[in-house]
Amino acid sequence: MTSTKKSGVNKFPHVKLIWEDIQQSNEAWIDEENILENDIAICEDTGYIFKKSKTKLWLFTSYSYDDDGKLSVGGLTVFPLGVIKKIERIK
Repeated sequence: MTSTKKSGVNKFPHVKLIWEDIQQSNEAWIDEENILENDIAICEDTGYIFKKSKTKLWLFTSYSYDDDGKLSVGGLTVFPLGVIKKIERIK
């Protein structure tokens, strides 16, 4: 990887996101007294922040360059900011 290509992806912060996701019970039927034992899922993703707006964050997890140095990204996920609990910068 040339220094030009390396500096291209370095303009995007490399981060670990901790976020909340919905979780559905695996049980077909749940007794009323056990309902509150179910909770949301806490998830983690690592990648590069492409953009962050007032309501969303775009994160990609992999990248490559073509012969002309054009960046392509993979593993793109768009998160609503409301589900993100923490953003940790990876150095």
